[in-house]
Amino acid sequence: MNISRRHFLGGVTGCAATLWSFQPIDLDGLGSQPERELDCVLLDLNSHCALRESLQGYQAALIGEHNLLLGARLNSRRRCRIAIVPGCGAMDPAIASTLSDLLEAGTHVLLESGAGFLSPAEFIVHQRILHHHFDIAVGPPVDLWAEKSADATLPTHRSGRRPSKKLDRHASIPYVNYLWPCEMMVRDFSRIIPVPMGAEVIGRVGTLAVGLKKHTAKGTLIFLGSPLGPALRAGDPQARSWLWSVTAL
Repeated sequence: MNISRRHFLGGVTGCAATLWSFQPIDLDGLGSQPERELDCVLLDLNSHCALRESLQGYQAALIGEHNLLLGARLNSRRRCRIAIVPGCGAMDPAIASTLSDLLEAGTHVLLESGAGFLSPAEFIVHQRILHHHFDIAVGPPVDLWAEKSADATLPTHRSGRRPSKKLDRHASIPYVNYLWPCEMMVRDFSRIIPVPMGAEVIGRVGTLAVGLKKHTAKGTLIFLGSPLGPALRAGDPQARSWLWSVTAL
């Protein structure tokens, strides 16, 4: 499952100049007003983030609208309205437990999987953490671009002629069809992690479910098996519209 993220995402790096630096915060270090709830927290998992480009994408899309928090400083005692976890890899169980506590306390958690870029052993850890802490059973990664490249069957026009391979490759670019909180088609840049069809599905690629939401006592878990961050980093307007709809919940 070896793949170079930077090589794979090389086509979207032209917007790197739009990225900004953010000063990390500590939820415990904001204790002068413990009753104040933070609005949007973007969690940097550092070594547990499998897709740094995704984190950069969320930073670019939410410029000035969020607080950046290092994973080691995450603490469930401090409330926030929404917490975003980009490119999650083999997550630390302690962080997963804290996110679960935040959900129970009423925080909406957007958890984006970056497991398509993990080794097989790391993916198993990712899979187990999701099942144990969030009751989500995900399938193994699917490389949509490889699937498209390997498909030698071309559709036939009404005229009876087949289109050129060049046109077919363009037409077969994979898109995620988001169904909630708004309907949006967003181009996929990476491998996806399928989610159970029986869940409350919020996004699909063809027949594959790649996004879901789960309600807890007070909060909502939004799980993305198709990373949105690379599209955000590329400045994709549909991706940003969809994210803003989530942060407005």
